[in-house]
Amino acid sequence: MSTPRPPASPDLRAYVILTVGAFLLSTNPVIVRAVIDVVPPIGLAFWRWLLAAVMLLPFIATRLSTTAPVMWRSRGPLCLLGALMIGSTTIILFALQSTTAINVSVVNATQPTLTVLFAWIAFRDRLTPLQIAGIVSAFVGVLIIVSRAEWSRLFSLDMNIGDVLAVIAMGGFAIYALNIRKIPAALNAADALFAIIVYGCALLLPFYVAETVMLKAVPITGASVAAILSLALFVSCLAMLTWNTGNRLIGPAKASIFMNLIPVFGAALAIVFLGEQLFPFHVAGGALICLGIVLVVGQFGARD
Repeated sequence: MSTPRPPASPDLRAYVILTVGAFLLSTNPVIVRAVIDVVPPIGLAFWRWLLAAVMLLPFIATRLSTTAPVMWRSRGPLCLLGALMIGSTTIILFALQSTTAINVSVVNATQPTLTVLFAWIAFRDRLTPLQIAGIVSAFVGVLIIVSRAEWSRLFSLDMNIGDVLAVIAMGGFAIYALNIRKIPAALNAADALFAIIVYGCALLLPFYVAETVMLKAVPITGASVAAILSLALFVSCLAMLTWNTGNRLIGPAKASIFMNLIPVFGAALAIVFLGEQLFPFHVAGGALICLGIVLVVGQFGARD
């Protein structure tokens, strides 16, 4: 008779969840770049998130009589999370209109560092030398991938408004990760995400109306509908559910290192769907990113 396997540890479960979340998040720029020139950014953000709330509704409807009062009593922190999440993703859409993919990828690598920095400022979370080395290793791995190991590309970058917006968005994501701990324990992951989206969409609505009236409405085409549906399901729903769950399980500083997997998965998606070739710099960058995750995760585990 075989001995039953022990249940997976919460940390191991979180690592799997966060890896899946990073993969789903990596689909975002692929989808967005296909339509950003024809679909206005605020409209794209509003409809993807509103549709995500509709998709979540059947899974939380039976609990609404119990959770709705909790959502209302906690409207302050949930509104803050909604503003940070939906606001930051909308800013990224604007950034992609005026900066290059390599710039956004480099800036994206600052999010884990910003999360750890803000955690130190707000909560005095401590970092060991090996954790710092892990963050540096992962950051260098990302730089290798986005620069294709041509360092002159990094040194010759000129900051423009898109770069500045991307930095602001990464700061928003870092603050969002730190505030996930304010979600009431009475709300499960789907309940909390639904409330965050609803509050965030309410805050975004005036800007969407202004964009529609003064600039451009969202065109109803096959491409725009497909993009909104894909973003709502894979990024706004599934990716954020996994990301919120992973953050709640192991904390934002520990979870943030998994953000460095996004460029790795993004390169793989480009190879599969765009026919790009795998180069040695992909392998080298991915190895350093994995090393960074091992160092940061291992040190947190040793300290807990």
